Amino acid sequence: MSSEAPLTTTTTVKTEAEPPSGVNLERKARKEAAKLLKAQQSADKKKAAAAKATTASSSCSSKSTSKDKNPRKPQSPTEQLSRALAYILRHGAEKEGLSIRSNGYVQLDHVLERPRVKSVNMLAETETQAKGAKRRPNVQDVQQVTQANDKKRFQVMQDEDRVWWIRAVQGHSLKSIAVEHTPLTLNNLHLLKLNHSEKDDEDEDEDEDDALAGEINSKLNLTTDQEQQQMVEVIHGTYQAAWQEILSSGGLKPMTRTHIHLAKGKFGQQGVISGMRKSANRLIFVDIKKAINDGVRFELSSNGVVLTPGADESGLLEVKYFTRVEDQNGQIVWQPSSQNPSE
Repeated sequence: MSSEAPLTTTTTVKTEAEPPSGVNLERKARKEAAKLLKAQQSADKKKAAAAKATTASSSCSSKSTSKDKNPRKPQSPTEQLSRALAYILRHGAEKEGLSIRSNGYVQLDHVLERPRVKSVNMLAETETQAKGAKRRPNVQDVQQVTQANDKKRFQVMQDEDRVWWIRAVQGHSLKSIAVEHTPLTLNNLHLLKLNHSEKDDEDEDEDEDDALAGEINSKLNLTTDQEQQQMVEVIHGTYQAAWQEILSSGGLKPMTRTHIHLAKGKFGQQGVISGMRKSANRLIFVDIKKAINDGVRFELSSNGVVLTPGADESGLLEVKYFTRVEDQNGQIVWQPSSQNPSE
């Protein structure tokens, strides 16, 4: 019996042919070009970063120079004291560990002991003032601030035990405070009437304001059935950027405070001492009669600010009560019919 010879398998490995020398040179050239490009890009980035840093430094220097040329006017001791009182009485009494009554009154001597108030130096800066001399605020200083405050933000009183108390008239963010205000109804909207005097009529510089005040007053003197149908407006002062947010959100809200603040007229008109900031550049006119008819509650503070918490459920004073919006120059920038005529 013959045996078969074992089979042998031969594996042939195919190897790629070496690329021609011309191909190697091309690859090498590409690598060199890529390295050069990467180096150039890195150099460009460093150059751009250096230029940006130089520009930023120049900008900061320019801003610093601008600030140096127009430094912010330092606050007087009276202004510092007024701001300290406003914060404590409107927002910070509880944080400061002070006992505050439901009507907003805080014992004055306790307020005077708070660091925020004690730190105010009532000695004005003068050349003759001794270096380091200080005087803390006292009751007389607070009384002076209360009387001199152009917006009549504070009230002071002395009880039967001759103890002095102080409160902010409005503007609270403390939910536990319920300062007594005059409820506004359809029957007492004459309380919104702007003050008017013969002396003002003789002042040519105020002719325009007086004419507007007279127009508003004529609307508020509700003596006939026809006049009772006329619109009565109050004004909320805000700013252009905030106005866009108000419009998109559907109306005004109290935000961190307990009320939305409105004024009886434009800032500076007779009888308008508070209710909006002087710098407001968007004035929202609100039909208060329409809102009251819909059940929205309004009150009038002792310093003439019209207050509302908004609608009971939503806390919103809706856009449907807005009659128009004016800019700081009296130009109408929004009306319900056209929605947005100039913005």
